[in-house]
Amino acid sequence: MYKDIISYKLADWVTEEHLLKISTEIIDSWMKKQPGFMGWEINKNKDEWYTDIVSWQSEEFAKKAEKDMVNIPNANDWYSCYDRESMDCKNCELIKEFTK
Repeated sequence: MYKDIISYKLADWVTEEHLLKISTEIIDSWMKKQPGFMGWEINKNKDEWYTDIVSWQSEEFAKKAEKDMVNIPNANDWYSCYDRESMDCKNCELIKEFTK
């Protein structure tokens, strides 16, 4: 499994409710249709920052989806939710998962 981890602050005018509305639209109109897509978590940190974790079956699927981002419907609505200056992106590959 491959994960994109994105930390960010919301743009000044964006509410959490708006972020979730737009994210739901993106998930339904584009992300769920991407091969290898497994899930998207939106997490809120105590300091009002957010951390998204997007899971893919492999790095190859994640990179293909990244190239296809130009085809996201209403992409500007989505991108405008983020304070672009605050964004930090990392990637990781699962090597072992411990569960109960």
